Amino acid sequence: MDYRDPLFSVIMFVLLVLISVMLSMFFGHIKEILKRKQIEELLKEFDYLEVDNLKIDKYSIDALGLLAKAYEIKGDYEKALKIYLVIQKQSPSHTILKNIARLYFKAGFLEKARNILYQILKVSPRDKEALKQLILIDEKLGNFSEILDILKIFEELGVKMEKEKANAIFKIENNKWKIKEYLEFLKKYPFTRREIAERLFFIDSKKAYEIVDVYEDLDLFFYRKDIPKIEKFCNILAAKHKTKCDIKAPFEIEAMKYLPNDLAELEFEYVCSNCKKIFPIYSSRCPNCYELYSLKLLTKLIEKKDIENIEF
Repeated sequence: MDYRDPLFSVIMFVLLVLISVMLSMFFGHIKEILKRKQIEELLKEFDYLEVDNLKIDKYSIDALGLLAKAYEIKGDYEKALKIYLVIQKQSPSHTILKNIARLYFKAGFLEKARNILYQILKVSPRDKEALKQLILIDEKLGNFSEILDILKIFEELGVKMEKEKANAIFKIENNKWKIKEYLEFLKKYPFTRREIAERLFFIDSKKAYEIVDVYEDLDLFFYRKDIPKIEKFCNILAAKHKTKCDIKAPFEIEAMKYLPNDLAELEFEYVCSNCKKIFPIYSSRCPNCYELYSLKLLTKLIEKKDIENIEF
């Protein structure tokens, strides 16, 4: 066949396309093998978590995953890790790696969790779940500038995470701003009211009293001695027997108006509006579900105890 024959050109073109496709598949396969080896190398440092007499097949992986989840809920992270590591060796997947990273995070091994997530992101740089886990780890490590970089990736994906952005900016700039900056920030991110008010009580209590919600932020100022004598705080002052107020208040405050000072007092707890868990101490992020700005104040009326006469 003459090389100038049009049929020859067609055959050569088809051959070149086939060769190109085969080379792409070959190098893609090699790349996948190298990535898998990289992950396996990473997991070697966790080999001390051996599982005795545990044999699994492809049909039991789902059941073992449920068992690992049950151990995790119980707080037995070591047993959950053992199961996940065996599953990963038998049937590698990014989902299991993310579970392993989450458990190391919960157990306090932040760098180990971070290393695993970086390996996942090398393969899938836009994995939203891995990026969210990385945000939690960077927050624990105080890497708030890195969190802002991660949030830029989410913006490119069309995902707005205003609460995460506000939290990172506030943690970076807090203690640097003046009152004006705090108030401008509050205007832009109104869900940060409590955090801003708490900070302003150290800088200018007058401004703090202007922005607090009387009942939702009650724990921030109820036991202070500088509560303004204005109508906004009428019920609170009445509950402290500083004045009289006929405006109806929530039950606990209303009861305090009529109870003697030495009989009852207020106690505060915080419930997460997302997971409904209750905590004795406030935090910007829920310790259970990690939702930001989700803790709401619970006010309880309790018997006042005289701690001066308690023997230790």
